[in-house]
Amino acid sequence: MPQRLLPYRTASFVGFVGIFLFAVIALARLPALGPAETPVHSLAWIGVVAAAVIMGRAWWNLAPEIFGTRMPLAPFVLLVLFVGWVCVWFAIVLVKCEGSIRTCGPWRLALDVGAFAMWATLAWVVWWRTRRWLIAALLVLGSIGTRLPIHVPGLPPWTRPLGIIVLSSGLILALVALFSSAAKAHAEPGSHTLFAAGWFRVVLIVAALGTLLILSVPYLLSWLTP
Repeated sequence: MPQRLLPYRTASFVGFVGIFLFAVIALARLPALGPAETPVHSLAWIGVVAAAVIMGRAWWNLAPEIFGTRMPLAPFVLLVLFVGWVCVWFAIVLVKCEGSIRTCGPWRLALDVGAFAMWATLAWVVWWRTRRWLIAALLVLGSIGTRLPIHVPGLPPWTRPLGIIVLSSGLILALVALFSSAAKAHAEPGSHTLFAAGWFRVVLIVAALGTLLILSVPYLLSWLTP
């Protein structure tokens, strides 16, 4: 990476972490502050927006080096909003749900809708990069199947396990398709893609396995418990 782009890489990291930290402050209960709690929450949400702007500006300048070209403005803004929402989503899980999605209470529906938005975005990326609509459909249908039984009573008991299997299969196929697409693009002279970077592949695989672990383990334990 050229020396002139290193400050943007640092700004990208600072903005990404800043979104999460400011969101935690904005969502946390701070009774010790008394009447100042509401202004602090407001300032924290402003910090979330400012951190997203810093991250977005850094990504905009890094895009030619990573992707080989800049994305159109509208999809780029949606990408920044999506990443910002992911950080806020994890902040909600940490602060409002005390680290467990199953104990979120009134926040559960918002988190499930947000999680569906994440999977739908990944499905769009898969379709955009590979044009494999079947894999994109597996991600969308699997995401719906894992959450619909929670909010719609009376569905067959196998609906959620089937949704987890479909989502897991879709995720594995999506990773294979994205990495294969990146390998083909990387073989072309002068082409660059984020999915071809080794560090990004490791991060993506670890994140995928962690997500599947969080989804699957509580239900596997409940099935095994007599």
